[in-house]
Amino acid sequence: HGLDVLFICEFCFNFYAHKEELIRHSERCELCHPPGNEIYRDEENKISVFEVDASKQRFYCENLCLLSKLFLDHKTLYYETDPFLFYILCEFDEYGYHFVGYFSKEK
Repeated sequence: HGLDVLFICEFCFNFYAHKEELIRHSERCELCHPPGNEIYRDEENKISVFEVDASKQRFYCENLCLLSKLFLDHKTLYYETDPFLFYILCEFDEYGYHFVGYFSKEK
């Protein structure tokens, strides 16, 4: 729709056309880490890995795939995410767990 900028919540990946919408969302967003199980943590390097089951967190995983599609033309998976597990790499600090990257695999 001709947007020059897309505003994305760093924790839940909801996206907005206007900065004011993101600010309003940020005041209500309850996530400060991916909505899955933390399966690895390195306190020294301040990194964690979360396993997210797409069948339990469909909206989060679909938004993550849509974000990836902005950078990968060949990315086709973004609505049929249920049969996949997503592994989310984060850096953490006193404000939360900040997305670094991810991969997914079929269950």
